[in-house]
Amino acid sequence: MPKKSVAEHSVEWRLLLDSVGTGTPETAFLKELLFELRTVQQTILNLESERLALTARRQQITKDMNVLKNRGRAVAARVRSGLRTQLGYDSEQLTAHGMKPRRRRIGQAREELETVARLTDDSAS
Repeated sequence: MPKKSVAEHSVEWRLLLDSVGTGTPETAFLKELLFELRTVQQTILNLESERLALTARRQQITKDMNVLKNRGRAVAARVRSGLRTQLGYDSEQLTAHGMKPRRRRIGQAREELETVARLTDDSAS
């Protein structure tokens, strides 16, 4: 037997409550049960509307979080860019901020060191 949704139960209970009624002497013995069924139905309807409101709120919170996350990523990129500009793209100080400095190839670094050594030797002479 398949499960019924809250809406299906609600419709079924509403029809039952409407058809039985409480004013007839034949159904007087059902007064307490009908009252309880009416209370259960109303409570379920209230909970369902609250659930839908919470679902909408959850979706709005998720949307807001995504907007803020994207803004945070953009600001963080600008901060990283500023640090690289200030410290230099190959500065080892970038590692203190969780960024990798641009590494040169070994040949280029060796060549630069030789050039600096040669220039300093020329100026010292």
